[in-house]
Amino acid sequence: MAADLDAVVREVRAAFERYEQALVEHDIETLNGFFLPSPQAIRFGLAEQNYGIEAIAAYRRACAPVHPQRRVLHSVVTGYGQDVACVSCEFIDPLTPGVGRQTQTWVRTTGGWKIAVAHVSVSSAAR
Repeated sequence: MAADLDAVVREVRAAFERYEQALVEHDIETLNGFFLPSPQAIRFGLAEQNYGIEAIAAYRRACAPVHPQRRVLHSVVTGYGQDVACVSCEFIDPLTPGVGRQTQTWVRTTGGWKIAVAHVSVSSAAR
């Protein structure tokens, strides 16, 4: 398996950046469109566990927007072959103490790159 193929890393980084923009803009439809349209999609947030796209979409409809000053501090995109990549990032948000951490597993589908699994947590490490 070829790791970190340039095209895969570029494509997923661009998708991740669009996801982050939609997150800050609270563009719910776009955010939901980034997730795998499947009961197997999973999103673990700071205080919620969403199993399946329906639960993810319901969470997005009910959740408050992230702070508009949320900023990604560092992100790493690692590709695993042509069809799978992981994004790991650290972020700060004025409403969240510590440093936020976000991990996403992206898969290539006929509809483009989609998030199959996402996990968000907060480290108590100082900013």
